[in-house]
Order: sequence, then C-alpha cells, then structure tokens
Amino acid sequence: MNRIQLLVSTSLLGCAVIAQPVFAQNASVQGNPSAIGQAPNNAPALQEVTVTAERRTSTVQRTAASISVRSGRDMLLQGRYQLRDILEDVPGVVGGAASSTNTSPGSGTDNPATGLIIRGVQSNTGTPGSITSTAAAAAIYVDDVYNGVGSSYDIDRVEVLRGPQGTLYGRSATAGVVAIHTYDPNTRRVSAEATVEIGNYDLRHYTGDVNLPLIQGKLAVRVSGNLYERNGYYSADGDARSNSDFRAKALYTPTDNFSALLGYAQEYNVTHTGGVSINQVNSPTNFTYTPQAVAPGKNNFHQYWGNFNLNLGPVAITYIPAYRTWYENTDLFLRGPYNANQTVYTPNDTFLTQEVRIRNSDGAAKLTWQAGFMYYDNTLSNVDNQYHLDPLLPPPGAPPGIPPIPPGYQFQSASHKSTTAEGGFAEATYAFSPADRLTAGVRYDHTQVLNTESYSVLGGPPSTLTGNQGLRNYNNFTYKVRLEHDLTPRNLLYAAIATGFSPGDITLTTKNNQPTVETLQSETLTAYEAGSKNRFLDNRLQVNGDVYYNDYSGYQVGVNSTPQTLAAPNFIIVAAPMKSYGAEFEVQARPTADDTVSFNASYTNARYGSFGQYEFLFSKSVVPGVAPFQGSVNYTHTIPIGTATLLLHGDVHFFTAHDTSSISQLEQAYGGEPYVHVPSEAIGDFDATLLLGPSSNYSITAYVRNVADTRFVPDGWAVGSVSPSPVAGGPPVVLDAGSALSDPRTFGMILDVKY
Repeated sequence: MNRIQLLVSTSLLGCAVIAQPVFAQNASVQGNPSAIGQAPNNAPALQEVTVTAERRTSTVQRTAASISVRSGRDMLLQGRYQLRDILEDVPGVVGGAASSTNTSPGSGTDNPATGLIIRGVQSNTGTPGSITSTAAAAAIYVDDVYNGVGSSYDIDRVEVLRGPQGTLYGRSATAGVVAIHTYDPNTRRVSAEATVEIGNYDLRHYTGDVNLPLIQGKLAVRVSGNLYERNGYYSADGDARSNSDFRAKALYTPTDNFSALLGYAQEYNVTHTGGVSINQVNSPTNFTYTPQAVAPGKNNFHQYWGNFNLNLGPVAITYIPAYRTWYENTDLFLRGPYNANQTVYTPNDTFLTQEVRIRNSDGAAKLTWQAGFMYYDNTLSNVDNQYHLDPLLPPPGAPPGIPPIPPGYQFQSASHKSTTAEGGFAEATYAFSPADRLTAGVRYDHTQVLNTESYSVLGGPPSTLTGNQGLRNYNNFTYKVRLEHDLTPRNLLYAAIATGFSPGDITLTTKNNQPTVETLQSETLTAYEAGSKNRFLDNRLQVNGDVYYNDYSGYQVGVNSTPQTLAAPNFIIVAAPMKSYGAEFEVQARPTADDTVSFNASYTNARYGSFGQYEFLFSKSVVPGVAPFQGSVNYTHTIPIGTATLLLHGDVHFFTAHDTSSISQLEQAYGGEPYVHVPSEAIGDFDATLLLGPSSNYSITAYVRNVADTRFVPDGWAVGSVSPSPVAGGPPVVLDAGSALSDPRTFGMILDVKY
C-alpha cells in the first residue's frame, strides 16, 4: 500500500513540476495508437480508430470481424474503470472480470475471464468442494499477455472481438477476446497525469502516471499507479472493496527496426464476504436484510513481462514472454440454507507464457501471413476447507434413527495441479483483387493436466489422486476461413467460419459422501458469421452489423444431482450441447461537430440441448444470465465556453426480461421461477465534464450512474432450494442468500490534471 501511495504522490508532484511548454510542443502519437488518423476536432466527421485485434495494425472499419473499441480516455471521464462498466454498452457481451471462482463466491480468482459471457457462451463451472481453474469461454489479454495484470487504469483502449478467435489466440478464446492496451512509454516527451475521484459509499480513487524519456527518441520509462477504495453497497463492511496497483514499463528503441519493452505490474486486493444476507421472502420482490459477520480476504498478483519486436525487412518477429504469480488467503462466511465457514488458501499459483510470432512486413502485399507458437505453464497449489456450523439432516432413505450429522468439516481438499499447453498457428490473407480477399488459418494445441489431490468428506479418511489417476491429455484443432469484399472504399462485406476450443480439466468432489473423480472434457465451438461495415454521409454516419450462429459441442456445469438434500450432495459434471444465434448492430453518427450519437443493440437466442438423464435438474433449455435483447443509446454534446469546453454525456442501457440462473423442474413446479427472474429494465447515466487549459490539460467531471436508482436481482443470483408452501395457496418456501442486489445509484466527481 505504501508503494502505491508513494507512486500517486509522485504523479501529483510530477504534474506540478513538468508544466513546461517545450515538452507539450513535442507531443506525438507515440504511445497512443488510437489517435492515428483521427479527424480534426472541428470537423463533423467520425474518427478512424486503430486496432491490433488480428495481430496487425489496422482500423476498425478495415477489420473484417465483429470488433468494438472503447477509449480509455472516454472511460476515465465517465468514471468507468471496472471491466463490467467498460463493456456495458458493447453488444453481445454480458458481465466483466470475475471477482470469484465459479465454485467459491467472494474469494477471488486467478482467471478473471470466467466472468464474461459473449454471444450466450458461458464458461464451464467446476464442481464444489475443490478449486479448479477451468479455462474460461472468453480470453482477456492485457498488453498482449494472457490474463495479464493491470487492466483498470492508464488505459489506452479496450478491443472486444466477438466470435471464436482460436486461430490467433488459442486457449480460452472460444467465444471471443477482450484485449486491453495500456499506454506504452513515449521516448520523445515528458508527460504526467493525476486523477482524483470521490463519490458516495465513501469512494476514494486515485490514479497517476509519469512518462520520462531517458534518452531522447530511444529510451523511456512510464510508471503508473492506482488506489481504489469504497464501502459495500448493501453493507458498509460486507462487499467493501479496495485494491492498489502499480505498473512500470521501460521502452528501448535503439533503431527503427527494433524495440524492446520490459514491464512489471502488481495488484493487491482486499475482499469481504458477509455483512448482510439478502433473501426473498414470500415474494420475488420482497427482500429481507439480515446482518451477519464479515469475513475478510486478500489476494494479489505480480507479473513480469517483455515485448520484443524485430523487423528484418521481409519479415518481422515478435517475442512476448510473461511470468505471473497469484496468492490468495480468504475466509468465506456462507449463510443461507445451511451455515458454514470456508477457508480458501492458495500459496502457490504461477503462470508462465511465451509467444513467438513471425509475419511478413509488407502489409500492402497481395499475400500477407503470420505464424507463431505459444507455450503455457500453470502450477497451482491450494487448500479448500468448509466447516458446517449447523447439524445436517441425514440423507433421504437413511435407516430410521440415524441422527443428524453434527457440525464439522463438510469437506477438506488439498490440490497440487500443473497444466501445460503448446500451440502452433498459421494464418494468411490473399487479395484476389483490390476489393476481394480470402483469409484462412489453422491452429493445433496440446494440453496436459496433472492433478495430485487429497480430499475428504465429513471428516472421513482422505481419498487421493496420485500418478496417472489425475493425468489428462487434450488435443485440439481449430481453423478459420473468411471471405471479404469491398463494395466501395467505405463499405465492407464479409462472411466467415471459425472455431474455438476449451481444454478440459480434472478434480475430486463429493458423491454419495465419498470423494469422486470428475473430468471436464475438451470442447469445440463452430461459428458462422456474416457482417457489414459502412461509412456514409461523408464519414458522419457509421453502421456496422453482423448475424451469427454458434454450434457448441458441450457446455459443462458442476451440479448437485440430489438437490432435495444438503446433507448428502452428489456433485457431478453435466454436459449438454449449446447453440446460439443472433444479430448485433453498432450505429454512430456525428451530425454536427458538437454532437455525437450512438446506438448499440444485440439479439441473442442461446439454448442448451438435452441434459440426458439429468434433464430434471434444469427447468428450461434457455441459457440463464443472457437477456434476449440488450442495447444502449449514447449522446454527447460539446458546448464551447470561452477558452473552456463543456461536454455533456448521457446514456441509457436496457435489457429484456430473463432468468438469472437455473432451477430444477421440481422447483419450477413449486413456483420458484419468479424468484430467479428479472424483468426488463433500463438504466440511465449522466456526466458533465469541463475541459480547461489551452490543451484541455485540466478537467472536472461530475457523474451520476443509475440515475433512477433501479434495483433488481443480478445475473448469477441463485436460490438454494424451493419447496411447496406449508399453507394451501401460499407462496413457495425459498431458501436463498445473496450478498447484494444490482448496483444502486452512485455519484461522484473526478479531477484530472495532465501535462
């Protein structure tokens, strides 16, 4: 914490001492590729946005893929730092970076991408009783590092690729990729920036960065930091959040054809569970709030990485090594159908990734190509113990006279798991004519998982996975074929078939009160997509859209196959095919130099196939947590005030009614469906920013998010069980316990100073 406070203080000091016009005059686009090719601010035209989504520099409109880009600068002025807030108006995307594992809510996770749902494709969930870092259905990259650190501050841009990206990204890019790019050092100018945000719920947020050229044009260092603290929304201590982050980058460019970037990043998080238990009583909209104890926890990341680029003329080579560690020590207080305390301890969780890419340098050639290799190595050790505080009833069918199980350990688990993967890929684009191009790519990946685990149930003797018992191997082949055609220089049509894969996993869990091995199989998603990108009215109107169809071989979820009792759970992996189809639209218009309007919307129809003998565990085939329709309307108006500028921005996000989670057919028959159903909602935000100074170096922003203070059951809200009413005609008996509803109204002010 002291290190971060020192960094922020340094940033503030830097802003005070670096205000020298000579440096401001040397400003360039280096370190801000999104600015390349932008129209002048006084021109009523939309800007071109540069991206590297397909591992080459291009623009959004020239990339034949479903891609959305969000500017870090815009997010800063709107108070949107968390990934969930950044992605809230991206069509076809639900959620953000996960704050917990799929099996232990609130403890933190080493795989934040499990919180993303793209085009209705959810991440597999492991079985309770053991922490498994299962591969997510989507991939998050930070500065080209898989599951990288430092994604919420000093952001240049966020690129969202919808649809499988298995060829270029491989592991976890099953449904899509979120690529976050932070600012790189600038070797030609000194700069500094500091941001202070305060808001309700005792929000305190400080970020800062300093850029220092050490050798003009050749060597520079950029350091940045972030400190975020707030109280919980429904309990001041429960769900309170705090994190402190630090990042340092050094960029060396001795010649025009070589660059070397070295980086270090760290992230410290303090989490809380408990504080309040929220239950639906007698009605889906009647909530009771019961105080409970608060369980603190902590986790942290450390990351070292590099990015080396060498241009040899005909070809260019990129090498990206990265090493990341994760640590966790958390207590969880679980209150609801039964009461328990859970301890999750991960003393060792390391990730090593290495990626090499080679491509031809001439982007104007008729044939452009790239190929590469990626190596992934994760070593994980953790302990997961749950102690139930209340007596548990005997399992159904037990002989008469069996007393309730006394309080004690429900399960105890100690895991040591290693996962390695090697993947090779190649992709090429051939231009048959200036207007027609064909892209084809292939990738092969081999994944090996070895889990050595000790597991015991209800204080019984431990069962172990040793040797080849815990060994699994997975081989995956993915491909992509795409045809694109330019109707005009500003109108693009494309059609593609692409695949993505998710490797499997292995764990121990509880079945019939005995430890049992459960295996997740590897899966492949095949997607068919057609889209169009267009600029009209002299670059004042942009209309992009696509339609798609996903065929997923088998979504897998860990469930209790005997939900009627909590005393003897039988956790199993249930698999079912999943299909989704839909359409996405992004419309942006700039009718005047002072007005920008955008409309983003998507339709998603995602359904499971048959669950076989476990069909009774699922009341519907519709994938929960995914609204059929969702979208947003945004409007920004600029008002010149002398030498200052006032920016007024408002937006409305909406989604249609859907279920937040699954319930069984029996629970549906008892009347439980309304308790996991959220109606259609619309949430409005507003912010006003005053830009001051000759180059808008100073800004003051006031914002309100969720203006109407709309509250609803969030996605992921689950009920423990549903039973018929003991009174004829009465409401069902619902056992549930949540820590929070949707985010309430929040408001605050942001002061930003930069040089």
